[in-house]
Amino acid sequence: MFDTLQEHQSQDSSTFDWIAFSDELDEFSDYVCFLCDAYASIFTRSQDEVIGERTISGIKRSANWMKERLEEINAKFRKAQEQSCEKTNEKKDTK
Repeated sequence: MFDTLQEHQSQDSSTFDWIAFSDELDEFSDYVCFLCDAYASIFTRSQDEVIGERTISGIKRSANWMKERLEEINAKFRKAQEQSCEKTNEKKDTK
């Protein structure tokens, strides 16, 4: 589902596909927005009700997944920044 970056990345490890990364980030963002709306709905409707263990477990799992996924996306972004800086420095050194 979220492997678009790896599918579109060039054989050259120094190449980073910004369009694929943007698509991946957009897809993740849409998913997070959906979950936030769902959480708000659960808690709004459940003010007078007890929230079940399965619901709580599902919320914990998806919250942990979102955190891990965001960490992965941030790591990819930092790596791309480093690659970009290295390329820029290499260009400066060759002039």
